Amino acid sequence: MEGYITFSQLGLLILFLMLVAVGGYAIVTLRNVNTAVKDIGALLKENKEALNLAIPNIALASENVVALTSELRAGLGEASRAIGTADQIAAYAMVVGEAAKALVSVFAGSRK
Repeated sequence: MEGYITFSQLGLLILFLMLVAVGGYAIVTLRNVNTAVKDIGALLKENKEALNLAIPNIALASENVVALTSELRAGLGEASRAIGTADQIAAYAMVVGEAAKALVSVFAGSRK
């Protein structure tokens, strides 16, 4: 008994096997999603009271964060200006120190 398989039958077999594999993957994925949704539901039930207390405070907390960040930006701006001023003062001090050294060396050199 001899049997022949045509290319169209082979193609249909390959498509069927691919559909079975994709279907199995979809079933496993949906099972995992269902488990995750159940876990999330359980967590929400366990923490319902805490969430009911925390949710109204979120708006107030976000307003406080906005106020703090704006004050922090202003403080950092002032600090950067102060650092720039301190750098300028340090540069002036170095120039004055070098000038003083030069004057001392000129007077010390003339006395010898």
